[in-house]
Amino acid sequence: MADIVISIVTKVSEYLVEPAIREGKYIFCVNEIVEDFENEKNELISERDNLVNRVEQAKHRAEEIEKSVEKWLSDVESLLKEVEDLNQQMKANKSCFQGRFPTWTKYHLCKKMVKKENAMMKLKGKSNNIQPFSHRAPLPGIQYRSLENFTYFESTKVAYDQLLEALEDDKIYMIGVYGMGGSGKTTLVTEASKKVEGLKFDKVVLITVSQTPNIRVIQGQMADALNIKLEDEHEEGRAQRLWLSLKQNSRLLIIVDDLWKEFNLMDIGIHLDNDNKGAWKIILTTRNQHICDLMQCQKNIYMGLLREYESWALFQKHAKVDDRFSESLDGVPQKLCNECKGLPIAIKAVGSSLKGKSNDDWKIALHNLAHPDFIDDEVEGVGDALSCLKLSYDYLGEKKAKMIFLMCSMFPEDYKIAREDLIRYAIGLDPGRMFSLGIARSGIEASINRLLESCLLMDVDENKEYVKMHDMVRDTALWIAKGLENHKILVNVDKPFSNMVEDNDIRDCFAISSWYEKEDKINHLLHAPNLKILLIRGSKKLSDETFEGIEGLQVLSIINDKYGTPLSLPLSVHILTNLRTLRLQKWKLGDISFISNLKKLEVLDLQECILNELPKEVGDLKRLKLLDLSSCDFLENYHEYNGAIGKCSQLEELYVSKWWQKELYSQCVEDIITLPNLQRFVSYSSLYNYHVKSSQLLHVVKFNISMLKSSKNNLLQIAEAVHLEQLNGGFKNVVPEVVRVVGGMNGLTYLHLTSCQMIERVFDTPYDSDSEVDLWIPKLVELVLMELECLKEFCRGTPAQVLRFFEKLEKIIIFDCHQLQNIFPHECNLQNLTRLQINNCKFGEALFSMPVARSLQQLEELIIEECNELKHIIANAREQDSNTRLELVTALPLWSSHFVMPKLKKLHISSCRKLVSIFPICCFEVLAFLEEIYIGRAPALELVFGECDHQNHSSHQCQNQNNRLCLKQLTLYDLENLVGICPENNRAKWPSTKCLTVMECPKLSPSWIATMVSSEVGEVHYTLSN
Repeated sequence: MADIVISIVTKVSEYLVEPAIREGKYIFCVNEIVEDFENEKNELISERDNLVNRVEQAKHRAEEIEKSVEKWLSDVESLLKEVEDLNQQMKANKSCFQGRFPTWTKYHLCKKMVKKENAMMKLKGKSNNIQPFSHRAPLPGIQYRSLENFTYFESTKVAYDQLLEALEDDKIYMIGVYGMGGSGKTTLVTEASKKVEGLKFDKVVLITVSQTPNIRVIQGQMADALNIKLEDEHEEGRAQRLWLSLKQNSRLLIIVDDLWKEFNLMDIGIHLDNDNKGAWKIILTTRNQHICDLMQCQKNIYMGLLREYESWALFQKHAKVDDRFSESLDGVPQKLCNECKGLPIAIKAVGSSLKGKSNDDWKIALHNLAHPDFIDDEVEGVGDALSCLKLSYDYLGEKKAKMIFLMCSMFPEDYKIAREDLIRYAIGLDPGRMFSLGIARSGIEASINRLLESCLLMDVDENKEYVKMHDMVRDTALWIAKGLENHKILVNVDKPFSNMVEDNDIRDCFAISSWYEKEDKINHLLHAPNLKILLIRGSKKLSDETFEGIEGLQVLSIINDKYGTPLSLPLSVHILTNLRTLRLQKWKLGDISFISNLKKLEVLDLQECILNELPKEVGDLKRLKLLDLSSCDFLENYHEYNGAIGKCSQLEELYVSKWWQKELYSQCVEDIITLPNLQRFVSYSSLYNYHVKSSQLLHVVKFNISMLKSSKNNLLQIAEAVHLEQLNGGFKNVVPEVVRVVGGMNGLTYLHLTSCQMIERVFDTPYDSDSEVDLWIPKLVELVLMELECLKEFCRGTPAQVLRFFEKLEKIIIFDCHQLQNIFPHECNLQNLTRLQINNCKFGEALFSMPVARSLQQLEELIIEECNELKHIIANAREQDSNTRLELVTALPLWSSHFVMPKLKKLHISSCRKLVSIFPICCFEVLAFLEEIYIGRAPALELVFGECDHQNHSSHQCQNQNNRLCLKQLTLYDLENLVGICPENNRAKWPSTKCLTVMECPKLSPSWIATMVSSEVGEVHYTLSN
């Protein structure tokens, strides 16, 4: 009986007492509940912030984040929003928590807190177990290739339409496009592929074969396109790995570009069988129709030359002439165009070379082109084009540009040539003797730019670090060099170097470059008395006599493909006393004291080498102007490097890595930057990380500037571009503290600060001071601020001082400055600003006040990313009760048509979660130059261009002005509440868009998409929702 009673009591306790206790806690344990609730919230926020940092790091590595990570973050954000709402309810009912007596509100809120606390506990800790976290992002592929200069002519459109038709035919899987070199085959195929990617094909893969196919390089191109890593050593294994990857794509287009002979596609992993024929297609381009037959193409498409009137239209475009100008010269320009025989590359090159020339130059050009001295029969079928391109070479005029043009032909086909390589080689050839390396650098850059303008070289990257030579132009350069006395250029890619020596091919050479990849041994001396340049790539074993026949050599470059291979230079290196440029890269070097004999050496480049020490003999090189020790490893005596370098009194450029002891670093930097002729000092960074081409350049890491003596001349005083990273010395501002210690920075045009943790302002003077920014940094036009934890504002001073600080700036880039609040004060003037980029900053709700916005007359590029507090791009400053407040502009008169960014070309806004408006539609009339809009991940945004108060007036403005604008690209991504681009009553007047991409915009209707696309040339790719 007792057991039954106990059991009943236990059950009663379980069902009645424990819930009663739990319910009682909601009333009598309020402080404990609140404390536990806050602790759980703070721990979850900390875990979220850590994960967000990991996400950002992954994105910087160009990785895509896994959906499970994004879901966890999304769940946390949703829960924290609910928690914040609960906090607001608690604050609103604060009084009920202070009283001693229970209330229904206190009970209800405490119960909610416990529930949210349990929800937070479930999420907490899960982020550490999410695997995988991220993966490599796929490369953009064919869309990466810019084809802005592609011109449709009737001749090209015929081939273009045939190609699109063949791509639509399921019975055709192998297509050949053939035609003369330089006729535009690759351009045509690329343009057509961009048209069908994402529609007809899931993936487009482009590979370049060239005259001497490199299987491993081609396989690498395919692996990049497919976003896979090839770890197999042998080519056959790599081919099978690629085949397995290709099989995962059901609809695939492969472009095999620049095919010169029959090629077995299975060698690189491409295998067509009955399962994939039709779903897979291959396009190959070649200069020879017979290759199409050998490759069993089912459809051959001829890329013909341009017709006469098409040629003239293209010629006019590049020569900047018209019919009236031609008639004034008795038709000479049009006759000259006709001599180009309809070859696009020749038309572009000749037209560009004669742009702006005198009448006599035009007449002489026509005579020379109509009566070429000779045509090389070995270049079958392209004699006319070679003569045309030679004319462009002849009209370069200056020897330096011609020499660089010929030098570019020493690199293999389709090779990305670094501008810096050309500069260092050109200095070694010493055309015209420049007294200053800076002047020489500027002159060589000018010559490279002239070649680009003449269409003899092409830029291949946005930062313009590399150039490329069209294979037709390269053939012409080699042909020209062959005809010049003592200027023969020999480029070897397919046979051992020793075979060239035995065949006596090198005797009359001016330049030799060997790109033969396999290990090679040179047992003979190189008897080439006219040789000035020798470039050797790959592992070569040199005999002691190798250099005995090339005493006149001025440029020697031996670059290894694998890091750390030992290199023993022959004893005969001592006789190369005319050497001016020596480049040894990626080698393990032994004793290099021989450099003491190279008295004329001006450029010594030892990038990525392993050395025992830097020999003190470096200090004996009185002409040495450039020393590059980037990424070098020193095995011993690192503390003596400073002494060796310090003796190089003529040194103008020094590139180093973090190989100094930490305690010696500041002293070493101080000694080096006070060298009398130093113009560039870059520590632990690539030269082109700055995107500047300043002659005076300085980048130092963890340097204590306070150790400098302002009375002593130093590079900081004259530098045009300065990058200070992790600055030591306790400085809180650049002006006046840093500038005062340095002794003046009057030449500064580009300032980059990274991770300088004490910096609070760039310019900071008391309000009663007479200091003027013009007197401190009068030439500053570019400002880059990254990861400055204590930065509060750009400039503090009188309104006049603030005005002077901002009004000269042309570019501002800000990353990860979380304390920066008031970026652009009301009194600043951004009249010269052309580019503004802000990433991951926590400033207020609006970026620009109205007065600041009105000053943005030159702004071309506006990029805002991950600014989650931002609600409006522009707000209006109005006075109310003697206090300045910001509010969204809605009244039409405030948006006068002359103020709001009239030259804006690119608008990019991403991951601004609170953004509710960008511009009102009534300001759109002045954005006549806008070409590209990207809006992504702004969940609060409903319209890109929002409402104005006076809609009738605004509609009238858009109606009058909408024909001025045709967007090239409009991208809308992950905008869950977007319903349109502008208000519905302006929809019909919205200008067309050439290329539209819409993804994950579930509320945007197909009818809106149809409105936004140009009917003539529009492209549309969209996914409305997940």
